[in-house]
Amino acid sequence: MSPLTGFGAEPAFQEAVIVEPFLEIHTGPGSSYPAFYIAEKGETILLMKRRVDWYKIRLRNGKEGWAHRREIENTLMASGHSKRFTERLYDDFIAGKTALGWSAGTFAGDLALYVRLTYALTGHVAVEGDAGFASGDLGSTQLYHGGIVVTPWSGRWLAITGTMGGGIVHVTPAGLLVNAPSGTFPAAHAGLGLAIPLFRNLEGRCDVRHFTLFMNPQRTREFQEYSVGLSFRF
Repeated sequence: MSPLTGFGAEPAFQEAVIVEPFLEIHTGPGSSYPAFYIAEKGETILLMKRRVDWYKIRLRNGKEGWAHRREIENTLMASGHSKRFTERLYDDFIAGKTALGWSAGTFAGDLALYVRLTYALTGHVAVEGDAGFASGDLGSTQLYHGGIVVTPWSGRWLAITGTMGGGIVHVTPAGLLVNAPSGTFPAAHAGLGLAIPLFRNLEGRCDVRHFTLFMNPQRTREFQEYSVGLSFRF
């Protein structure tokens, strides 16, 4: 997009004309922010900046607010701007849906570190995969798990999540232990969590998960995991 002078002001802002029947203007970059103004078809707007799936815009009457990417892109497409394949791929499948994060905490009382990748299917359902490593006096544990994350409630400053899934856990006991089980075992988990928006695309998260390890057909073991960390959405 080439820079255009908008309303005789800043040359870095691009000007566009609304082609939808109307455009909802929100007070902030998210559907949880209320819509305070309805711009009609044919009105001219300035695109000031973008934050993931939302554009900050200015209207001729001086009002400023945020509009969703899909509605803005319809306007841009009508004005002759076409996106490259990589832009379409990012906007349609990645932007605002993918988050990468890390967490630290305890697993069965041992210190643990995790790396997590989350992909949102809808506004309330996501899939998540994580890899973790725990180490303590009795040995070390590697965890590889995937699952479904559901957000039954979210507000401006806090969201509650629930998760369940499964994977494998590899246990390596310390050499001084005798008859301690070692090997790779299937496992299942269920848990609850909190997500706290911090700054732009960064959020904090706290998780509690209950793990069940299937040692053999007749034996299982139960473990608790507690972790806190950060997640970056891109």
